[in-house]
Amino acid sequence: MITDLMTHYASPLWLASTILELGLLLLFVRPLEPRVFRHPAVVGGTMAALALLWHGNHLLHLDFAFDFLINIVFVTAFIALTRRTKRGQALYLACVFLLCTEIGKIVAVDLCMQPLYGTLAPLPAEAIAALWIALSTLFSAVALAVVRRWVFCAGISLLSWGQSLFIMLPLIPYTFIRNAGYVYDYSNPALYQDMVIVLLLLSLCTVVIIVANAHNLAAQVSANEVLSMQQLLRDQHLHIITQRSAVEAVNRRHHDLKHVISQLESLAESGSDDSLDELRAFAGTLQREIDPYVPDVRTGNDVLDVLLTEKYRQCLGSNLRPHFFVDGSRLSFVNDFDLCALIGNAADNAMEATSRLCADEPRDFSLSVTYRADIAVIRCVNRFNGAIDAGTVLPRTTKKDDGTHGIGMRSMKRTAEKYGGHLSWSVEGDRFTLVIMLPIPPKLEQVGAMA
Repeated sequence: MITDLMTHYASPLWLASTILELGLLLLFVRPLEPRVFRHPAVVGGTMAALALLWHGNHLLHLDFAFDFLINIVFVTAFIALTRRTKRGQALYLACVFLLCTEIGKIVAVDLCMQPLYGTLAPLPAEAIAALWIALSTLFSAVALAVVRRWVFCAGISLLSWGQSLFIMLPLIPYTFIRNAGYVYDYSNPALYQDMVIVLLLLSLCTVVIIVANAHNLAAQVSANEVLSMQQLLRDQHLHIITQRSAVEAVNRRHHDLKHVISQLESLAESGSDDSLDELRAFAGTLQREIDPYVPDVRTGNDVLDVLLTEKYRQCLGSNLRPHFFVDGSRLSFVNDFDLCALIGNAADNAMEATSRLCADEPRDFSLSVTYRADIAVIRCVNRFNGAIDAGTVLPRTTKKDDGTHGIGMRSMKRTAEKYGGHLSWSVEGDRFTLVIMLPIPPKLEQVGAMA
């Protein structure tokens, strides 16, 4: 066997193989956004420890199943530490990466070097090992470059931990066959070459099955999320339409009620002291009851007037203090449906976080819409209790049902991208800031300039 001619696995030469594999891994996961660490020394030490453990695993070299399982753990941890991704996506990428490196090793050792056993035998063990490292790295890089085109689909990040484990089921028969001793019986050269081809085809089919299953499942999850978002937005839009009708009805009656109140006060002036006090109390109570229904929020956009008036009422009922600084006069390029999704979800998230603050804390938040040249800037700032993982692409919901909740943030992100905009968020202490930037179409800018 060609591997018997290589240098022992304890040789420092094999550390080069680990370093090259780590380099391939970094290139492979490059499309993922890197994490921003506050303590680089700690993270650097952790990565170095992972590299040494990974290399130490190769030194043990008990059997393929052990080696492959431990490598999955190390690579998954490495991706999760260095990239903004969910655990399920990290596991999926780790398994695909390791399968591609296995393909590179099978091609390098069994297809290229084993047939040249007699030619390579006179060479030093270090030279044979160096040749193996070079060839396996080359073929692994080729396999990763080919597979990378299909690995990073849009919905992979939405898969849960359980769904990702389901995708990896083909690894069970693959590991069983690769770990079987008869696969490496080279007493019969013809049979051995056939088994090499079988292993290579098995590795290729396993990669294809895993990637195809991930694509199909991610597409289904994305479709279900879109349906949920659409239903949520339809409900919000229907609620806004209903509230608009209610506000219009209250507006029609508001002037009449104020007139009635003034008449009652006039009558009270000419009555007895008892009737005076009674009528004044009734007038004050009636005034307080109808004041919350007066649409005090004026934004220059009818939809936002109704939406924010409703949010204002909800805040009064929950002892929250909202601060709305909204100029909606230049948001006509956003349709009512999407405008409700952006502003409504931002306000709802801020209200929910603020409502969880202690009663003795300031329970206020701000929502503003301003403009910078030809860009509309929606900003929502609120305080919160607890902790938010600043390393994730979107903040994770604090609710238990992660499958249905958290849709609001993803809905806002997709809506912003629909108009060529961008959603970002940041955390500073106990203060959460959400910023949505939407470019205003040039035609609308010209109309605004003419006005």
